[in-house]
Amino acid sequence: MTKNYVESAVRHGQSLQEAKVAAISQAFTLELEEDGSPVKIQLHYAGKRVADPHREVLVLSGQSQLLEAFGAVVSGIAFEEKHWLVLSELSAGVTLVKVCMRMAVHFDCELPNCQQYIEQTCQMLINLKQLRFESVLEGVEQRLLIG
Repeated sequence: MTKNYVESAVRHGQSLQEAKVAAISQAFTLELEEDGSPVKIQLHYAGKRVADPHREVLVLSGQSQLLEAFGAVVSGIAFEEKHWLVLSELSAGVTLVKVCMRMAVHFDCELPNCQQYIEQTCQMLINLKQLRFESVLEGVEQRLLIG
C-alpha cells in the first residue's frame, strides 16, 4: 500500500498539532488480492474529528476509483463513501458507540457481462468494508478499555 499524507489547513488560533488531530486528508493506493486476482483501488479521503468532554465524532468522506480487478485493468468504476463514528459518554464507565456508513458505487463502463462485474465489485467492496469496519471497532474497543 502506498500512502500520501496531505496536511490540513491550520485555523486561526489553532496549533499545527491541533490541526493534525482535528482534520486529515489522504490519498493512497490499496493493493490486495480477492479470489486469487489482484485488486488495485485509488482512494482519496478527508476526515474530521470533533471532540468535547463527553462526546467524540469522527467523520470520514472519500471518493475512490477501481483501477484493477478480475484479472484486468478497469476504468469507469468509482465509489463514494461516508462514515460517521460517534462515541458518547452516557455515564462514568459507560460509552455508547454509534456507527453509520453510506456507499454509492458508480459504473460507467462498456464491459461485456456488465451485470456480473457489478455484482462481483459490490461483493468485493462489502468484504473490504467489513474487514476495515471490524478493525476500526477493535481499535475503539481497545481505546475505551485502556481509558
